[in-house]
Formats: sequence, structure tokens, C-alpha cells
Amino acid sequence: MSIPPDNSHTASSTPPVRPPVQSVTMIDRLKSSWANPAKRPMLIFGFGAVGIAIILLLVALSQLVGGPATPAPTPTPTPCIGPTCPQAAVVPKKLYLRDRTFEITPVAVPGKIWKPTATGENVEWVFGTLVNYLIGLPNTSENKDLLQALSEADQVTLELSNGQTVEFKFDAQQLVSPDSKAIFAQQHPGLTLILLGNDGEERLVVTANYDVESEVNRTVPSGVVAVNTPIEINAVRVKVLGGRMVENAPGIPVGSAFYLVDFTVENVGEEALDASNFVFELLDYARARYRLTDAASNLGPNPPPGGQLLPGLSATFTTGFEVPSNITGPILTWIFKPSAALREQAAVAVPLLGPTPTPDPRTRVRVQISQAYYTPDQAELIIVGNVANPTTVIIPLGTADIDLSTQEGIHATLNSSEPSLPLRVGPGDSVDFTLRFSRLPSITAILKILSNSFELTLQ
Repeated sequence: MSIPPDNSHTASSTPPVRPPVQSVTMIDRLKSSWANPAKRPMLIFGFGAVGIAIILLLVALSQLVGGPATPAPTPTPTPCIGPTCPQAAVVPKKLYLRDRTFEITPVAVPGKIWKPTATGENVEWVFGTLVNYLIGLPNTSENKDLLQALSEADQVTLELSNGQTVEFKFDAQQLVSPDSKAIFAQQHPGLTLILLGNDGEERLVVTANYDVESEVNRTVPSGVVAVNTPIEINAVRVKVLGGRMVENAPGIPVGSAFYLVDFTVENVGEEALDASNFVFELLDYARARYRLTDAASNLGPNPPPGGQLLPGLSATFTTGFEVPSNITGPILTWIFKPSAALREQAAVAVPLLGPTPTPDPRTRVRVQISQAYYTPDQAELIIVGNVANPTTVIIPLGTADIDLSTQEGIHATLNSSEPSLPLRVGPGDSVDFTLRFSRLPSITAILKILSNSFELTLQ
């Protein structure tokens, strides 16, 4: 009996054979969809949306990363012509001393402690000393012999950065200590030469005065003419006759002075001129501007500008300006325009003529305050005191010399005074006074009389 072979074990242990699985890619799907005409519009729309999204993404990324910036247009500067334009400060550039020429280097001297650095043919000018030029020379035997040999016969010349030269006449020489602060004084136009470095305990100093005569009627650059030069603008012919400083006159505030300019003006047109329309300014070497003031103009020998000027007629006027007593010189520039509407103007160089300025005697006046109280109705503040004049000249005291104000800048009105103002205090005299001011909205106030200042507590 034959037994058939047992194949059950073989069948269960051998896995069935399956056909290989064929992979379908995205490209195949797209091809299959594109083969269907009904699906083509949807595919075109999808491709377009994806393309737009990619473009927007690239633009956003370029803005974040930063592309080449469009350069800003370069502004075209507007030219400024005439003496009213801003100008750099005029400073000394060269020193001419006998047959030698020195290049000038500006230096800062903090605390007025001068530590010299100049060598060779260079000298140092203390920056900012534009009234009394302060110049230091290296301490060499040659420079020392040169300064010691100077005398009244010598003239010293400075060349300025605008090309102009300024002349000085020898005045004196002396020895000063290295820590002297007096040499920095800017009281009057001049020149101070110092032999820098250690020379024992003292330094050789030569002083020279500004030579006024060298500036009269000289030609100056930059469209500025000299005194006595006629200038014609439209229908006006103007000529400056001279200029001068006035100090210690009534109405001049402490620390100030008046500068007066006399001039003639002629009407060369066919219509009447109104002199009250004339425009005036005064400029110093640092280009600081000073305007016309009635108080100064009324001190001149001629009337202030005003009134009608008929064709063919001329008149002489005086213009006055309030300036600092140590105004920067030695040349000032007087500006004239027939009217504010005209751009054309006359510019005349006027010298700082006048006596050598001395310390204002009004700064020596002593003031004492004995009482300060309100009237019973609290409407007025009464201040009682005394003013003493220790000088040898008469000291004028006017309303412009007295001020009462709060720390916030509110000023009281001076209602009356006993004796009445203006007051003239004679040499060596003292005067009692009573001032009546309007009430201030503060319990503290600052009283200023000439150069004296008091802090008052008001109850």
C-alpha cells in the first residue's frame, strides 16, 4: 500500500509569491491629470498661483536682507554773497617782528596755565584773545635777544586769516611770573609777546599798543571800503566820516560802551527819501552784530537818522550802537542799507578810535541796603539804602542801572525814587535813597544796582 507524500509541511513553510508593486510618482500623477482635458484648467490655475507666491517670497526676502540703497540726491548749496553771510572767525596767522617771520599756531590754555609746545620759527597764539592778542615765542637765545632789543622805534605786524594786516607800536617790556593771570586781560586792543619756557622764576613780556593811525583810510578786503569813501546805492550816496567809542556816559549799562558813527547821505535821485527807513548794523571782527539804539545815537554831535531828504540835498547823521566795553577789534564794520527791501548794502571799515579803555569806575561804586518792606496795602515794595562813590569822577545812576526781578525772570516796575533819577553821585560822596517797586509774585527777589547784587527775602 503506497502512502502519498505529505506536502503539508512544505506548503505551510513557503510564502506565496506576489507580483511586484509598481510605484506612482507625482510626475506620473501630473501626467495622468494633464491627459484628462477636464482637469487642465485647474492645473494651469494652480501653477500660476504657486509662481506668484514664489515671486512674492523672493521680494520679501530681498527687503529683509537689504539690497543696494538708492543714493540720496546731493543738495546743491545756495551761494551766500556779501558781508552778512556767516564767516569763519578772523584769527592771526603770521607774526612779523623786525626781519623775522613766525608762523602762528592756535593753542588752548585751560585755567590760564600756559604749557608751551612751540618750537623753531613757530609761535603760539592763545585761542580767543582777539582784543589783546596773546602770543608766546619759544625760549631761545635768539628770541630772547630779539625781544630785549625792541624799542619805541619798532612796529610789530600781525597777518590775519582774511589777508589783512594789523599794526602795533612797542609800548614796554617787563618780567612776570609764569603763573601770572594779568597777561590774559582783554581790556584794550593790543599785542602781548611772551618768551615761553623757564627763564628763572620770571618770563620776559613785551607789550605793544594797537596803531590806530595805520587803520585810518586804509583799504580792507571783502568788499569793505574805508572811511571817507563815497558809496552809491540806487538814489543814495553815503559816506562815513568817522567812528569812535564813548564810555562812562549817562545811560550806558555797566560793562558796555557806545560806538558812534558819523556819516553824510545825499539824495541823488528824483524823489524824496525817508531817512527813517534806513537800516544800520555794526559788526565786530568775530562777526557779532550790534543794532542801532536811540540812547547811543542821541549822544552824537549830529541828529539820529530821520526826516525827509529832498532830491539834491544832503544831511549828516550820527548812528550809535551799544557794544561790549571789550568789543573785538581793531576794525568794526558799519553796514548801511537805504531800506530793508534792498539787498544791496554799503560796508565801511571803522576803527576803534578813542582813549585806551580803563576799568569802568562804576564797578567800584558801593551800595548798601538797610530796609526792604511792603507798604501796608501790600501794593508796593520799598527799598532803602545808600550808594557811595569812592572814585574821582562823577557817577551817573539812572533807571537802566537798577533792576528788581524774581529768579524766574519777572521784573518789577520802578514806580518812583527819592531822590529822583537820574542821580549824579560826586567823587567821594554818598547818597541815601528810597526806591518804590511794584509787588512781585515771589517771597525772594534779586536787586541789582550797577555792579552790586542783593538777594532779598520778602515777607
